[in-house]
Amino acid sequence: MTEMTQMTQLAYVKTIREPFLPRRSADAWVNEVLEPDQLSTGKNRFGRATLTGGTVVLLWGLRVYVLLMTFLIGMEVWNAMHGGG
Repeated sequence: MTEMTQMTQLAYVKTIREPFLPRRSADAWVNEVLEPDQLSTGKNRFGRATLTGGTVVLLWGLRVYVLLMTFLIGMEVWNAMHGGG
């Protein structure tokens, strides 16, 4: 066979991908290998942080600033495209 024929045959070989381990065995293996604090079930869950009033005002100010700057940049782009100079 020529090299081109071999390459063509290799291109059409159907590959079957099967998992290396069955699902249950893989889960058991993960639980055995990882330390208890590395598993998601062993992690402590914390609720949402309570922000002070000043932090909330600062974050809302930043949101308003971003919206204002987005509007102003959009207006500058509009003026530049339409020759408003």
